Amino acid sequence: MKTRITIILICCIALFACSEKDIIPNQKEKPGQGDKSNMQYGIRWQIGNNNDLGEHCFDAEGLKASFGVGSTPGTSDFDSIYPWSEVKRCNLRKEGGKTIITYDNEPGFSLDGSNGDVFVRIPKFYVKKYSENGYEYRVISAKGTKPHPAFIENGKEIDAVYISAFEGYIDENGKMRSIADKIPTSNIVPKQFLDAAKARGRGYTLYDMRTLDMLYTLVAVEFGCRNTGVIFGHGIADFRQPIKKEWDKEQTYYSTKNEKKTNSITCKRQWRDVIIEGSNICICNGSQKDILTFAKCTSKKKRKKTETYYFDGPAIDINTDCFIGNCAQRTNWTETCTAPHNSKTGRANMVTPHLTTENRNPMRYRWIENIVGNIWHLMPDVTFKDLQMYVCDNIDDYDMYKTEPPYRKVGEPLPENNDNGDFILIDRPGKNFWITSLIDDSGISFGKEWNKNLTSRQAFGAYYYLSKGLTIIANGGGFDHGYRCNMLTNRAWIRSDKKWHLYGARLIYKPIE
Repeated sequence: MKTRITIILICCIALFACSEKDIIPNQKEKPGQGDKSNMQYGIRWQIGNNNDLGEHCFDAEGLKASFGVGSTPGTSDFDSIYPWSEVKRCNLRKEGGKTIITYDNEPGFSLDGSNGDVFVRIPKFYVKKYSENGYEYRVISAKGTKPHPAFIENGKEIDAVYISAFEGYIDENGKMRSIADKIPTSNIVPKQFLDAAKARGRGYTLYDMRTLDMLYTLVAVEFGCRNTGVIFGHGIADFRQPIKKEWDKEQTYYSTKNEKKTNSITCKRQWRDVIIEGSNICICNGSQKDILTFAKCTSKKKRKKTETYYFDGPAIDINTDCFIGNCAQRTNWTETCTAPHNSKTGRANMVTPHLTTENRNPMRYRWIENIVGNIWHLMPDVTFKDLQMYVCDNIDDYDMYKTEPPYRKVGEPLPENNDNGDFILIDRPGKNFWITSLIDDSGISFGKEWNKNLTSRQAFGAYYYLSKGLTIIANGGGFDHGYRCNMLTNRAWIRSDKKWHLYGARLIYKPIE
């Protein structure tokens, strides 16, 4: 009898040791159900056929998923299949040295930060990537021999990765947060973003290439398509930067209350369709680098040839050198903008003239908002030096612009592409360089080939940037990037001193304490 009790105690201790350290979930985890845990869900596409968007294979064959648009919700047969079934929105906060998790729909859950930051928990899953009989495969399973690299830190497996539901906002204490109704922080140098993430404590860092590849794999397999632009559009991606050029008739902005404190600004009416009530605006003075304010447009008044925009926040001095444009939209705008879809996967549908396209709407995938469009996300784990890629596999060692160990060299130097694309923001064959293949090394989703003759609805549909010198990656595209915004769009030409109102970051957390 004593022997049996001892065995039971040992088993209980072993089970406890395998759980996420110091995490207290408010509900039990469900890592697969019955024989479904042995099933394999995949996508495949023909190698060399850039028009092949992909198709479901293995146990995913016959399953369907649709992306929600406006008030029409999306549907997915994968909602009951692990790991998608266990992707959950939650609050995450520290208390007494422990990490407390409150899941959506549980008492205390909040979007405003009062109960912790808003994250989405992605449970550990296994992945296979290989080529066979003229096809390339991505296959997900609940069990296997090799978890996705995002679930390995310092050689040890972790049970989950937490991705911030919202883009990063740096608070008054210099810490990066993921909470609703905040303008994402931008216009600071890359290292400041990483420092703000690390200020949260061990386990916190910026959205990285391994996490991107993990999330991309979930999206591609669920929808049976390798081009995310085809799946959910291009996010908040066809708005206008604040810019003043020589053609004054088109680009001059002025206030009706010059040289006085004001909460209004007047400009030519051709901007009326992209300055939306409830959206954020940027006001500059003389040059784009001199930003007076980011604010919310609270209302607007139409005039014969102009339109006046009223904005919130403190009144500012405006003169005839000032000009207006769009900027990154507030977090949770997907849910609060015009005609919200109110579902975890889908995009809002703007009920505004000319704004019903697939590249002018906030979106989210399983509660993760704006993984494309709105603002570029700077990544800390990949550095390029003279077109050669260097990668780090441990979040504790992340640094910006590092090529020395533990950063390691991956692959051969890649072709340069410093073409910024078509400024008209309409994709045309011969204008953009669309990725035809990926580097497949420890979860690296960066193009190694491109083709000028493809359109955005073919191949991976991702824009490929790379320039010489010491650079890092900004991922996903910004609010002015049009059809080029895609999960695999990577701008690898960000210098150490570069800051811009289009460059921001996203927070992730891994339970490694």
